[in-house]
Amino acid sequence: MVKGGRLRTCWRRPARVRTPSPAPRGTPESSASLIDFGLWLLKKGNTESMVKRKLRYLKGLHGSPEEMILQVLSKDWADKSKKCALDVICQFAEFIGKPIQKPEFRVYNNREMYVPDPEMVKQFLYRIRSPKVRAVVLTAIETGASASEVSGLTWRDVNFEKKTLTIRRVKGHKTYTYRVSDGLSTLLLQLPKEGEKIFNYKDPKHINDAIRDYRKRLTRETGNPDFLKIHFHTFRHFAISWFYFKTKDPVATQRFARHHSFHNTRCFRQWFTTWLLRNGMPREYVKEIRGDKRREAIDIDHHIDKE
Repeated sequence: MVKGGRLRTCWRRPARVRTPSPAPRGTPESSASLIDFGLWLLKKGNTESMVKRKLRYLKGLHGSPEEMILQVLSKDWADKSKKCALDVICQFAEFIGKPIQKPEFRVYNNREMYVPDPEMVKQFLYRIRSPKVRAVVLTAIETGASASEVSGLTWRDVNFEKKTLTIRRVKGHKTYTYRVSDGLSTLLLQLPKEGEKIFNYKDPKHINDAIRDYRKRLTRETGNPDFLKIHFHTFRHFAISWFYFKTKDPVATQRFARHHSFHNTRCFRQWFTTWLLRNGMPREYVKEIRGDKRREAIDIDHHIDKE
């Protein structure tokens, strides 16, 4: 401002900015502590993907290991996820030099696998406009491939002459070659070859992001909230269950699913029978579909009371 022919400036004290104090070292809030814990896990022989998965459990937790256990038990997680998180907390307590006794926690299968009916899958597939996303979803429907298996597909895995697609083995799955439909072959031919991989996803999680909008649109257009239950892995569940419905052969279903253990395949067999019974299909007809010969086989295998 100008006063008496002289230029005067107004000086103001700068606002004081308070920076949050860093979290104490040895708690999950400290990024340095998480990094050190990750390096410690690597030295213990954990793979990089396993370390990332374990560190995700610790994000959002705070306090001592005992307090973290109570926070995990109060969360709305599946029991298996809670058990894994408790194991990670015990490892973290060992890392910071405060070992604790592992809590007794019994795991119940409290999250039922959701499998959509064929009409919902058909509506979902036809609603997708992007050729790339449609090819990704159709690959999962025809082969039962997971997100990591689809993102790892290369052009060498496709044989357009024989119309086959080879899904390479990952942890828990085997390698298997599938015959694919003309529709999937045509979609793959339309995709540009921009590298060795077919779909070029940097992270398999991005596949779920690609179908999120379609779930919301279909829920809004059809009024069916079950579309919100669909994730990319849901199409694997559908493919395996539908294959068993067509073949009624558990061994062939295990080969199709590429399971190392038959116990995993048996879960889909149980779900299929339970789903039929809950939807009002007569027990004798379900037994005939499954090929059971013993009267009590269906009840013992699926824990359904005869009464």
